Amino acid sequence: MPKEKLITVIDVGTCKIASIIATFAEERVSVIGVSSVPSKGIKKGVVVDIDSAVEAIALSLEKSQRMAGFAVSSAFVSVNGTHIESINSHGVVAVSHQDAEITEDDIKRVTDAAQAVSMPSSREMIHVVPRDFVVDGQDGVHDPLGMSGVRLEVETNLIHGSSTAIKNLAKCVSQVGVSVDDFIFSAYASSFSVLTDTEKELGTILLDIGGGTSSLIIFNEGSPVYSAVIPVGGQNITNDLAIGLRASLDIAEKIKLKLGKEEDALKRTVFPQNSDEDTVVSRNELDVTEFNLDVTSISRKLLYDIMKERIRELFTLVALEVKKAGFTGKLPAGVVLTGGGSLTYNLTPIAKEVLKMPARIGKPKGVTGLIDEIEGPAFSVAIGSCLLGSKKSRQFDRISGGTSQKAFGKIKGAFSWFKSFLP
Repeated sequence: MPKEKLITVIDVGTCKIASIIATFAEERVSVIGVSSVPSKGIKKGVVVDIDSAVEAIALSLEKSQRMAGFAVSSAFVSVNGTHIESINSHGVVAVSHQDAEITEDDIKRVTDAAQAVSMPSSREMIHVVPRDFVVDGQDGVHDPLGMSGVRLEVETNLIHGSSTAIKNLAKCVSQVGVSVDDFIFSAYASSFSVLTDTEKELGTILLDIGGGTSSLIIFNEGSPVYSAVIPVGGQNITNDLAIGLRASLDIAEKIKLKLGKEEDALKRTVFPQNSDEDTVVSRNELDVTEFNLDVTSISRKLLYDIMKERIRELFTLVALEVKKAGFTGKLPAGVVLTGGGSLTYNLTPIAKEVLKMPARIGKPKGVTGLIDEIEGPAFSVAIGSCLLGSKKSRQFDRISGGTSQKAFGKIKGAFSWFKSFLP
């Protein structure tokens, strides 16, 4: 049985900081420690107060480490913010040895060639995602390893961000005594826990609606082709509710979440046609007695009317990004909504109306263990980071293992050659 290894992820968001500690072996990832605390020092996905951010990250890590029973020294960290952008790039190299098989080294060289694009020094590469390989003119190759050829090409999607924003985030994590294994763009992370292979192949948008921002990534033919971050999130909807109801932000957020939960419950409830007046009123009114407002109930229609224009604005901005990417009308799998903001009432109907495509709420899956703590859309980034981080670790082990074996083979061969000269 393969030995289990440890992986830690930290999802640094505007509203919450979540950390997960998990073990993985082969394809299985099991959560053994999880924590979510209110975020501090983060605005619109970027660090604005290092001391406050360090305090919140330290608290989240301390709780998850206590639950797991392990101290961690490194972690994969999610990165977000409107500074995130992406470009598509092409790379080409000659295969190392003629009539030889394509090796890991050839794939690395062609990916590096695609990465050699003109970019300001203020930008830092986050992901280099190979979309499609071409071997001697034959396109559509997803994995060229072991194939024969003399010319190797690759189409890649390069996701990059502000060096300053990434360095500030790295500094916050390092100050809690943890090194960064790698940074992971939040929407790309969510895609690993939420999207199906069929959706990625047909063409889809993943929209992760966070507190301060909404990050999106477009997939086509199984690979990411475009990424962006929109400066509108769940907090904007909460702000509108707070102003409309003349309530505090905290109460407005609780009312928003209660409305979403009760609407889901009402959809699953079958009412008889001859329902009495009290039942009809309860379906049209939301009980807010627990929030100590001037009223005991609020019209659900009023709440919906306050929120819908902000939600419409969000999806209008998404439509503009899709048009900018050149994929309007070319994404039959539609849009998948996830993140904490996706729990907002009536989100999917407005998404279908504005984007003119199918829409669904995506819940994270793919891990075992303490999943009761992290089963909602709010943890899509953290769970996706676990899945992607474990995949990266396995790839590194395979490559480094192969290198070690080759080195050992050369030493063994040299020793055999030397031994032939001994008496």
